[in-house]
Amino acid sequence: MFTLRAAVMWTVNDFPAYAMVSRWSTKGYMACPVCKEDVTSGWHVGKVCYLGHQRWLPWDHEWREKDKEFDGNTERRLKPREWSGDEILEQLNRLDFAPFGKTKNVFDTLVGTILDIEGKTKDMIKARLDLERMGIRRGLWMNRDSDKARRDLAFFSLKPNDKKEFLKFVSSVKFPDGYASNIARCVNVDGGKFTGLKSHDCHVFMQRLLPVGIRHLLPEDVVKPIMLLSRFFSQ
Repeated sequence: MFTLRAAVMWTVNDFPAYAMVSRWSTKGYMACPVCKEDVTSGWHVGKVCYLGHQRWLPWDHEWREKDKEFDGNTERRLKPREWSGDEILEQLNRLDFAPFGKTKNVFDTLVGTILDIEGKTKDMIKARLDLERMGIRRGLWMNRDSDKARRDLAFFSLKPNDKKEFLKFVSSVKFPDGYASNIARCVNVDGGKFTGLKSHDCHVFMQRLLPVGIRHLLPEDVVKPIMLLSRFFSQ
């Protein structure tokens, strides 16, 4: 007879499960487990949104001054302080497990917005109306030249001809065996969308294809942050 002891060394959870294992709510105005009480949030487009992301940038970063491109405010704050393990244990009485992000969710949102895919894009009428209410990004407000308001194509979305060029480029790419599935089969050029992409395919797409495919089709101030995001997924 002997006494058997077991210990949990780590877990991998999605963001909703994070709330259960850490006892920190992942819903509402203070859902960020990193910023905690120092989060910047507000009610926009019918849901809670989290703003003030420029505060994470270096102090002299050019995007801190671009108030019109973000929420209308010049960001002068430093990033939220990092909590020590002892502080987290004292506050939550639990270990601080890191959430597991999903590349596919980022892919669906980003590519859906770039291609202006209905049901996927985040550039919705509610978002446009919210920009008007906040008094920022006038170029993205609803067009009311006629009797009915309409949502014009945004500068960060591809025009129809550019969309076809982008999709044809993706359908022409071939990868070595085992690197990724046949992504060309998932391209619907006429329909202007992708179908059947697996999580790994989305990861490869974000890393390799997206920054190359859009660099000559979208404005530089749109391409640059997307390339930085792709670099993040390559790390």
